[in-house]
Amino acid sequence: MLTLDRYIIRQVLVPTVAGLALLLLLFTAFTSVQLLRSAALGNLPAQDVLALVIAHDLSALEVLVPSAFFAALIMVGCTWHREGEPYALYASGASPDRLSRPLRLLALVVAACVAVLTIYGRPYSYVLRYDISERAANLTSEAMAPQRFYRWDANFVIQAEDILRDEPNLAGVFARAEPEGRPLVLKARAGQISEMDDDRQQTLTFIDGASYEIGDGEAGAGDGARQPDRVTRFERLVYRVQRPPSDALSKRRARDTWELASASAPKDVAEFQWRLCMPIISFLVALMAIELGRLRPRQSPYARFTVAIVIYALVFNLSSITTSAVENGLLPRYPGVYTAPLVMLAFYFVLRRIPRLSLRVPA
Repeated sequence: MLTLDRYIIRQVLVPTVAGLALLLLLFTAFTSVQLLRSAALGNLPAQDVLALVIAHDLSALEVLVPSAFFAALIMVGCTWHREGEPYALYASGASPDRLSRPLRLLALVVAACVAVLTIYGRPYSYVLRYDISERAANLTSEAMAPQRFYRWDANFVIQAEDILRDEPNLAGVFARAEPEGRPLVLKARAGQISEMDDDRQQTLTFIDGASYEIGDGEAGAGDGARQPDRVTRFERLVYRVQRPPSDALSKRRARDTWELASASAPKDVAEFQWRLCMPIISFLVALMAIELGRLRPRQSPYARFTVAIVIYALVFNLSSITTSAVENGLLPRYPGVYTAPLVMLAFYFVLRRIPRLSLRVPA
């Protein structure tokens, strides 16, 4: 590789890595806040929450990587041409296509990375997310620690003084629930929390305890305005909860790519085509950025930045629209999601024929 090619690649690669790190940091912070606010994940240990954040980051890289590369190509190309450095090479006989050759090679490498992320990384990240979410919904004694409150259901929290390996696996159980909006406190000598069965039902059994139902109304109201508190002692009290069905969308996104290749359901077809189209889209977007990154000396780059942002938004919105259309049966399997890269390819060839935009013939 020539020194010039290495120089051009380095000029683009450094801001790409820096931009990707910044985008990933912002996305990680946003995802962490959203996950920590989720009550359903309150039962998870810290390492599982961290793994869930990493899984979200992995699934987002398929968009963040081409986005960072696209932005770096535009900014570096505009800055480089505005300072006039490429024009010295143009004057010596080099063509714009010659200077773009190492960038096209780098775009192929980035597209290959995106292909790995979409074909292999995407299903792996969703398998991990699905598994962790399942464990968060299915509270077990193995996931509990003594003297700590856990959410067992939407309006049901539970604590145990000690966690045992043998049945009953909970000792010194305290719980608070709100059936029909009325506070209910439960205290029992022991308890047994079961695994989720095949029907996605889970049971929680209290042994040798009492329930304290707090009446509603105001203490100073007239007769009959306030229901009295009630204490009920029991030898065994069983609560059952129906866990929601598994998210079909997560299952579809977690399926192996080559398994989806033989699927016939519209949503499966859309998922498979999306995974194949993302590397092509990232490559075509990079080619457009190379064309738009050429400026005349001292020309303001802001107009090109605006055009680049509009193109970027249109490209990814078009891919999302075609994916949704295939999922809903509004677009046939072929061309399907492949419509987006086909339109982009046509637009790229049009862009190359507009010298005012691409400057393929230096002014």
